[in-house]
Amino acid sequence: MPRAALARLGLAESALPAPVRLDDRFGGAPLTVLVTGVYRAADPDAAYWRLDPLGGREVQADTFAIYGPLLVDDSAFTTGGILQNHRLTLLTPDLRTVRTAEAEAVRTATDPASTALERAGSLRAATELPKLLAELSAGTVVARSTLLMGALQLAVLSTAALLLVSHILTVRQEPERVLLTARGASRRRLGALTAAESLLLALPAAVLAPLLTPPLLRLFGRFGPLGRVHLEIPDTWLVWPVAGGCALACVLLTTLPSVLRGASAAVLRRVGSRQALVTGAARSGLDLAVVVLAVLGYQQLAQYGGTDAPASGASASSGLGVDPVLVAAPALALCGGTLLVLRLLPFAARAGGRLAARGRSLGPALFGWQLARRPGRATGPVLLLVLAVASGILALGQHSAWSASQRDQADFATAGGLRISGSSMSPMGQGGRYATLPGGDRLIPVVRREQKLPDGNPADFVALDAAKTGERVPLRADLRDGHTMRELFTPLATGDPGAAAAPAGPGVALPGSPRRIDLDVSVRSSGISWAAVSLLLRDRFGATYGTASVTLPEGGDVTLPFLLDALTGAPVGSAATPLTLAGIRLSYAGDGDAPGDGSELTLRRIAVSDTADGAATGVTAPTDAAGWRTSLPQGTSAKRAPEPIPVPAGSTALLRLRYWGGFSTLQGVTTVVFPAPATPAPTAVPAIATTPYLRSLGAAVGDTVPVTLDGASVRMRITASVDSLPVAGRSALAVDLQVLGRFLVESVGQQPPTPTEWWLPADSAADPVPARAADKLREGARIERVQLREEITEQLLDDPLSAGPQSALAALAAACAVLAAIGFATSTAAERRVRGREFSVLLALGTPRRSLALASAAEGGVLIAIGSAVGTGLGIALVHLMAPLVVLTPAAGRPFPPVRVDMPFWQTVLTVAAIAAVPLLSAALSGPRGRDIAARLRPVEEM
Repeated sequence: MPRAALARLGLAESALPAPVRLDDRFGGAPLTVLVTGVYRAADPDAAYWRLDPLGGREVQADTFAIYGPLLVDDSAFTTGGILQNHRLTLLTPDLRTVRTAEAEAVRTATDPASTALERAGSLRAATELPKLLAELSAGTVVARSTLLMGALQLAVLSTAALLLVSHILTVRQEPERVLLTARGASRRRLGALTAAESLLLALPAAVLAPLLTPPLLRLFGRFGPLGRVHLEIPDTWLVWPVAGGCALACVLLTTLPSVLRGASAAVLRRVGSRQALVTGAARSGLDLAVVVLAVLGYQQLAQYGGTDAPASGASASSGLGVDPVLVAAPALALCGGTLLVLRLLPFAARAGGRLAARGRSLGPALFGWQLARRPGRATGPVLLLVLAVASGILALGQHSAWSASQRDQADFATAGGLRISGSSMSPMGQGGRYATLPGGDRLIPVVRREQKLPDGNPADFVALDAAKTGERVPLRADLRDGHTMRELFTPLATGDPGAAAAPAGPGVALPGSPRRIDLDVSVRSSGISWAAVSLLLRDRFGATYGTASVTLPEGGDVTLPFLLDALTGAPVGSAATPLTLAGIRLSYAGDGDAPGDGSELTLRRIAVSDTADGAATGVTAPTDAAGWRTSLPQGTSAKRAPEPIPVPAGSTALLRLRYWGGFSTLQGVTTVVFPAPATPAPTAVPAIATTPYLRSLGAAVGDTVPVTLDGASVRMRITASVDSLPVAGRSALAVDLQVLGRFLVESVGQQPPTPTEWWLPADSAADPVPARAADKLREGARIERVQLREEITEQLLDDPLSAGPQSALAALAAACAVLAAIGFATSTAAERRVRGREFSVLLALGTPRRSLALASAAEGGVLIAIGSAVGTGLGIALVHLMAPLVVLTPAAGRPFPPVRVDMPFWQTVLTVAAIAAVPLLSAALSGPRGRDIAARLRPVEEM
């Protein structure tokens, strides 16, 4: 706003920024603007307003501008005070109470409603609601699949623990069953008796479970990501049938072993089958069948493949459903790997027998003898421990892989820090404004363009500061084929892998912070209908910008002023100084009559000024024809290309350029005159391509491929191939911004593309600079899109649809520890009761009680160590196999970058230790108890 207008409104410069109400504008409609800058207006009384792309109001050119939020009362439009060109209405749906079925109905009705609205009222409707609801539907399916996956694993582990306890009870009751069978009891009567006993134990659980579930879920929802979600527990009658079904399943599992074990089988087992080394499951081949199913499930999951392919085998629309393969594959893999341990137990039993035969001390002899004599007793506890440890490790690995995947996605999308894109500022003004941010010296300007490959697939063309990218931008080693970032990106900037720095681009250095650049020129025109001059300016980030063209007179001396305020969008934007004059662009057209000597443009002086209308200071530039070069003409090919000619002796001119018109230039010719570079421009621009990009072109590393950029064909020499590029993705091509600019200016004579986004990578995970830069940008008006790595990571980790399944995985790990403790402690107690008579005999023979306790503890410790080690190895193997296939995005697709499994060492150790803690304690207390040896020996004598 001009100072005079500011004074009339009663505002001082020190009060800025301040809101101003202008009630006399637009036919009396109230208008509120935010004044953010003061100008010296050419006409202080000017009052001609027009809409400005920055969101404020701007007066006519060369007067003044007001930037900021603009608030206008609706009566300005309804009363006719302002001519309304078009009007937009935003309708925001309230989805807080919408259920799944209702959301699907809304999604299917949106498109027909939009079409009907356009036909009936000639209104255009644009909505993203169907896409949003489809993603929510897919996310719900993914969450349900993950929950069912954990529930199935927990069901398998619970079944194993229940079968182990049931087997122990059945073995303990065998003498009673033999006695009842001898007295005439049938197998059916024995089964009914066992079922009644089991039913008495299951009924309290069936009654308490539905009553305790809601308060437990509410308590569970207060921690972690679920604490920020309003978790409602529906009051439905379905929980009671579910509880009853689970109780009935438990009764069947506990009754089945006693029914299958007839009295005759029990007698035979007591008489002659103690030395069985292989269990029935292994003998029947059941373990191999489960392994085959697990392999088939894994292959089915792997076939889903593809970064964007739905993981549930259907589209992310209405056809998506819970995939039984996705749900059952981890549980099948767990069961198959655990049952394979049965094949290893005979070898352990034989090794124990050899140890008993060769050992001299009592402890190893007892352990080896017991394992070789009764391997079946060790099978159940060891298998349960293997299953519990593997399940806990798998749950931990899935959660760790999911968390790491969210961080990798945020890191990849933001180039490892802060990404600024979609700015409404002028391109040249972005560099100066962003350079003042914290860490502005680390900013990386980036040009991103989408291009179509020959196979029709889209790809990204990326031009960036290759030197800074190689030093600062992170990219996982598996995505860059093991090369370092410097090895990949340094050749793009230097052209030589061994070069220390990029060659400086040619140009005339402009001192200070120019707001105006003056060219003093002399023109002699012949056969030219019109001619214009513009400047190509390169800022300190290496990006090149073009000024507006200034028309040349037909002849004579003239000073051509190039104002940079409009180019930078001042006062909001500014140039990233120091600036360099990269070239002078001359455009002209002939009138059909071209004398032989042609036209001539003489550059007498280049001057810069830090003000828009102040005095200018001359700058140093080359002063002979050898110090300047011209690019090939663009447009209709001229018969003779413009060329610098020698400056006469004693002349102070910097450049003399001769150019010719004629019929061949009627449609216009453009050429760029630039200072002669120290090194020639590259004949081809070095580039890095992704593997899918090269595959689409049928090219390889070392080849040169043409790329069309703004109508110009640029030769790209592929120096390296990687799996993907930061932000761009899996189909992209990257070049150095400054090298590309030199090629376009010197070889093609075309203005290089301007940056479309800016990257500010963090130096480390704890670097606060990107966050401070984001806060600084958000202090003023939002005219750009700001993406911060930490914020995106937090959003992904706190996604409500993923919070439940991930919390369920943590609960699964805790349940594994509880079930393993119950099963192993029960087995240890039963084993101690059975071994009590043997301990009594050994104590009567004079064996020290301490030796028996140590031998019993060593036996249990070795079994726990074997089960924990096998379970850990099995769990880690399953994590590496299954996690990349079952970790999905909320949209039911594969995350990118692909999931990388990196098991946390100490968390893994703590998980195994937590699961094995109670079994170890029970093993330590499994030695002989009581001192009445005669009472323990009496039943032995009676037998």
